[in-house]
Amino acid sequence: MSDHLAPDLSYCLIDGHPVFLDIESDRYFRLSHALEQVFLAYTRGTLLPDSDRDKLAGCGIVAPGGGDISLVPAAPVALPTESAMEQAAPYRPEKTNAALDVLGTVCSTWLRLRRHSLKSNLIAMRAHRDNHAKAASLALSPVLRERFCNAATAFQNARLYVPVPTCCLHDSIAMVRFLARRGLFAHLVFGIMANPLSAHCWVQAGHLVLNDTVGNTRAHTPIRVI
Repeated sequence: MSDHLAPDLSYCLIDGHPVFLDIESDRYFRLSHALEQVFLAYTRGTLLPDSDRDKLAGCGIVAPGGGDISLVPAAPVALPTESAMEQAAPYRPEKTNAALDVLGTVCSTWLRLRRHSLKSNLIAMRAHRDNHAKAASLALSPVLRERFCNAATAFQNARLYVPVPTCCLHDSIAMVRFLARRGLFAHLVFGIMANPLSAHCWVQAGHLVLNDTVGNTRAHTPIRVI
């Protein structure tokens, strides 16, 4: 039997220090210095005494499991190299009016996040996306890239008129759903920045960021990709 990261946890390293995201309790956290050293040693494959393994299990960091499952950091995501928001090419309006779709999607997402847990919202978003769109390769074709840019711009333009405060989380979840209904598969990326610790999220397809700038996303370290 081996241990693996608890299923609702993911982590990334910032300046060599692990930072964790727990989607079940909707929180980011760090470990004490002593426990951090134990965790880092464990991820390097160091054979630890049972007392140290019990400490990691006791604080919910690891869970027992079988097979070849091991502790791994956040799922990899392509380094952003361009942004739909920073394109010089003119926007081509969709044939259908996106305004009502964006209004309904943003408002319903906002309500869901107020009434249900982050985890249940992410599960529902992923199911909706996977039912409507198929994952594309990291290297987007020119045609697919244009479709993403046009749809993302349509969302952002209509979002200006939705009477709900902007928030990276509910806006990004809403955009993933909006894109999926157009057959476009995009990832929701959670990232963090240290000193001070701050969280952010954005929507990305391949190397293309859809609702943020390249500079701002690169300033954050990805911690979970959905």
